[in-house]
Amino acid sequence: MSLLDELVESDFVKVSRSLDVDRFRSIEGLGEARSIPIDAKNFAASFASLKLKSCSIHLQRTFPRILQMHYSTTGAIVGFTMDDAASLIIDGVEARTPALLLVKGTATCEIVEQQANLLALVNFASIDDRGWPGDADSAQLIVTLPDKCQALRALVGDVLTLASHSPDTFAQPNVIEHVEESILQAVDLAMAAASPTHEAKRLSLSNYLALVRKLDEFVAVNAGKTLYSADVARQLGVSVRTLHNAVVAIRGMSMHRYMRLRRLWNVRQQLVRGESPQSVKAVALVNGFWHMGEFTSMYRDLFGETPQQTLSAARKNTDSQS
Repeated sequence: MSLLDELVESDFVKVSRSLDVDRFRSIEGLGEARSIPIDAKNFAASFASLKLKSCSIHLQRTFPRILQMHYSTTGAIVGFTMDDAASLIIDGVEARTPALLLVKGTATCEIVEQQANLLALVNFASIDDRGWPGDADSAQLIVTLPDKCQALRALVGDVLTLASHSPDTFAQPNVIEHVEESILQAVDLAMAAASPTHEAKRLSLSNYLALVRKLDEFVAVNAGKTLYSADVARQLGVSVRTLHNAVVAIRGMSMHRYMRLRRLWNVRQQLVRGESPQSVKAVALVNGFWHMGEFTSMYRDLFGETPQQTLSAARKNTDSQS
């Protein structure tokens, strides 16, 4: 059973199954599509969509076809297969895993699918200052690393599953914003792996050091606030790519990992105080961790205990002192 088969309708996820060709085409929602079926005998296409605040996710089980797709977006569309068995040709080039389709603005693609595929497309309303390759109004295949592609697939699957089966969690304050940031970060890493930047050669280590110190100051001043990489980079007057390179050079890890580490420490500080009646889940959500299983695993790996154990110990200590 595929991911699409497991999804159910919710307040956030729309699912359409057993569509005919025309119905499928009309809901693709990413531009104008013209399909010519290659084999329609066992037509079983289906579709799911999740609309967030600044991006939308579209999951499609397609059918053998020749497709002329005129994409249109205010920002960028990133498309990828959800498994290694997929087979399609885009503008005469075979799109093999781990390739990503990157569309900026408007662009027309000639696509051939000899078989049914499970595809995901993420439409971003804006990608300002993210440093992704490519010109405006163009489409290109970006070959990234297999692990980055797989991480993006897994994340999109987790997001769709959460929005489908746990809409109450998805409706919590700031969860959607944190989800969007997670997706952007995953695409950032995939794009960085595909097209290494030359900015590191143009900026000296001292400049990187100054930039990371500014980042730390900014994070400290805005403690407790939801921070997104694009906003932070804009406030510091650099691109997301430059900020990422600086953190890698100075901190020895990606910016996303560094910021996540800081957020984990912030969670622990709140739990150790043990003063708040909030649950572990509430504290995690406030700090941008929407995937509870992943959060608990990362927390345990870092601190050697679960967040609930930290909170329980803190409350026992507080009770003994009172």
